[in-house]
Amino acid sequence: MNSEIIYKPWGEVCEELLPYKDSIYFVIDSKVRTHLPAWIQTFAKVYWVLDPEREKNLKSLELIAESFVKLGISRSCKIVAIGGGATTDLAGFAAATLLRGIHWISIPTTLLAMVDGSLGGKVAVNIPLGKNLIGAFHSPDKVYICEEFLATLSPLETLSGKGEILKYGFLSITIREMILNQEKIDQISIECAKFKKELTDRDFKEKGDRIFLNLGHTLGHAFESTLRIPHGIAVAMGINYIFKIFELHGLLAEWKKLTLSLGLPIEKLQVSAYNQFSLSKLLNAIRADKKKDGQDIQIILMKDMGEPFICRLDLEQFLKKVEDYGEFKS
Repeated sequence: MNSEIIYKPWGEVCEELLPYKDSIYFVIDSKVRTHLPAWIQTFAKVYWVLDPEREKNLKSLELIAESFVKLGISRSCKIVAIGGGATTDLAGFAAATLLRGIHWISIPTTLLAMVDGSLGGKVAVNIPLGKNLIGAFHSPDKVYICEEFLATLSPLETLSGKGEILKYGFLSITIREMILNQEKIDQISIECAKFKKELTDRDFKEKGDRIFLNLGHTLGHAFESTLRIPHGIAVAMGINYIFKIFELHGLLAEWKKLTLSLGLPIEKLQVSAYNQFSLSKLLNAIRADKKKDGQDIQIILMKDMGEPFICRLDLEQFLKKVEDYGEFKS
């Protein structure tokens, strides 16, 4: 099912939701509470997420289900998610599973969620063995993108979103040019969302081209979990090191140009910046990657800008390449 992406001021979205309050249930990141109208802040049918990354798990799913069932949720109701990618993931998975599946609406409040996390219909929770290992494909009916939320972000949240935008700069020549021309970040984010929507509309369950959106994510997820850094920063690192490991020198030059144009701190995208880096932990995290297929793993590489391809490797062969890379040993 395809989602409708709607660009609309936040105040208008709130007015649009108000007439339907009898049939909607909210899952909301508590950090945005002060940016909500009074009727949502005091609304009874809200599950407040205090720490989205920590609470994106099966226990929270159970708590949401119990809370909403007690409040009388039915299959004709909708869940409305307001927050970053972890919140929309959790709410979307609740919608996918509660009462065997109900409709939902996504309102992303971070740059990362606006360009990636809230789009495409992938919803999931984490377990101790890895991120997003339990999930479903369940698209929201609508994704409201409200630019006002960008002004509420911390510098680190903005950098994380830019790290994910970096990925799109390699996949789309149009987005690459927008980044290099240093166009406004809200305009670049709109183009990223359009690009992802076009890709996921034609390949919803990742049987074809959609997998290209995983550029940088194999190492990125491993960096994210072992270094405890934001997702977008980890993806930017993942792209950097996958190009280094495979000696794609021309693409490394492009990575540097795009990174500088986005204002990302190159020094923070090197493992030398993190005292807690552990090669053994990195390798174990890669082993848990959900993109494995039996004894193989699929790595997204680039022939050139705008030309991604799938490199299928024996998992142990890939782990050996990672283990032997010089920067990881020092």
